[in-house]
Amino acid sequence: MGRRFKLLISLIVLIGTGITVVLGIWLYGSYTNRRDLFLSTAERSLFNAVQEVYQAENGDQRLDGPETERDQLLNDVKKELLPAVPETVLDEALQRVRARQPHKEHAFRGDPDRKGKMYSKDRDHQNAIIPPFLFRDFEMNKTNLDQIDNKFKESLSNKSISVPYELSIVTIPREQVKDVRREYREKNLAWTRPMMVNPLKNEFLVVKFQEDWKYLLYSLSWQLLISLLLIGLLLGTFFYLMKTIFKQNKMAELRKNFVDNMTHELKTPVSTVMAAIEAIQLYGVREDKVKMDRYLDISKKELEHLSGMIEKVLQMDIDASRGIVLQRSDFDIIAMVASAIEVAQLNKTKTVEVELFADPGSILIKGDESHLKNVINNLLENAIKYAGPHVKIKVEIIGAKEHVQIHITDNGKGIAAEYHQQIFDMFFRVPSGNLHDVKGFGLGLAYVKQVVKRHEGKISVASELEKGSTFMIRLPY
Repeated sequence: MGRRFKLLISLIVLIGTGITVVLGIWLYGSYTNRRDLFLSTAERSLFNAVQEVYQAENGDQRLDGPETERDQLLNDVKKELLPAVPETVLDEALQRVRARQPHKEHAFRGDPDRKGKMYSKDRDHQNAIIPPFLFRDFEMNKTNLDQIDNKFKESLSNKSISVPYELSIVTIPREQVKDVRREYREKNLAWTRPMMVNPLKNEFLVVKFQEDWKYLLYSLSWQLLISLLLIGLLLGTFFYLMKTIFKQNKMAELRKNFVDNMTHELKTPVSTVMAAIEAIQLYGVREDKVKMDRYLDISKKELEHLSGMIEKVLQMDIDASRGIVLQRSDFDIIAMVASAIEVAQLNKTKTVEVELFADPGSILIKGDESHLKNVINNLLENAIKYAGPHVKIKVEIIGAKEHVQIHITDNGKGIAAEYHQQIFDMFFRVPSGNLHDVKGFGLGLAYVKQVVKRHEGKISVASELEKGSTFMIRLPY
């Protein structure tokens, strides 16, 4: 049983850990994918913002291309030749050179898709030219930077992205751009890739996002909620299963102890009766009327004791399966308790002193008088069994507005605090080594609790070792 139990626990822990790891990997993958998509969207929005500001300042000129570079070259040639050649002659010559160059629209006749590739449409429906590119005659001053910032912020807002960021110009040598991008990835920075804005000064535009994880976690809220719910259900099921297994294992041990104890308890009266019958049969006791009556009296008492133990076991089995059936009636609980005290004082092995305090003198309640009397008898019997040779018991009955309280205090050996809840469990007996000096099955207090509970009442105990115990019962009227 022990090896199987440990194997079961190990398998459950292994399966639970595996499921948790798989969910964690899945969530982390979703998080990184969402982060890459977020940065990609931000980069596209930044590029579109830059392009809008550039086009607003320079018309519909392209950000890059051979025509732009050719015009710049011709202008540079004009500046060099202007001191030696009249300006009108240079202008005519340059016009003839430009006329001989193919128009920019003709550059796409051989490949009709090329224009679409160069000027693809993104979600903002802006002409997006694939970087890298060079900016001509576009100074990244504070005014342009503020305009880019406003358009970038507007673009993010249209996509329902609300993440604080910092838009800044950084200087990076061209040969170190790849290293910088690699450093971003290694440090897991939520920064956009550097966008070149001034090739002469090696200036790049970068957006540095802050607390992007809040937006990303919010976008993954449903996945996180489902994952946490699954993990919570898994852990809850696991702990409930463990609790049930431990409880069943403990119950199995208690049942084993109960069977061992009951076997010993039943064996004693049977052996006594057998010895008495054997003496009557073999030793001529039938001729001696005094001995005959004494042996028969011993046999009767032992059989009554045996019958009582069997009846108690059967009663608890019936109660556990379908519950106690109550026969309710109105009765005086103080008179009932006084009757039970009178019976308890008839004990012939110990001196029993019982004091009864009741306020008021008569209290009527509606309940099962027979079962409640058994409750008082069980508590008084335990007080007598676990006390010394001189037993002192104090019983207090207090009538409150909505309920009646019964306190039974003894001078017994007491109960350790860690067992105060367990003593009401079926088959449980307070450990006292391998042998119990007081006979019993661990059924009495379980029966008491069940009867009180069926009357919608409560029972509790206050006890310390070597200082006696007080059992407190509260019953509604």
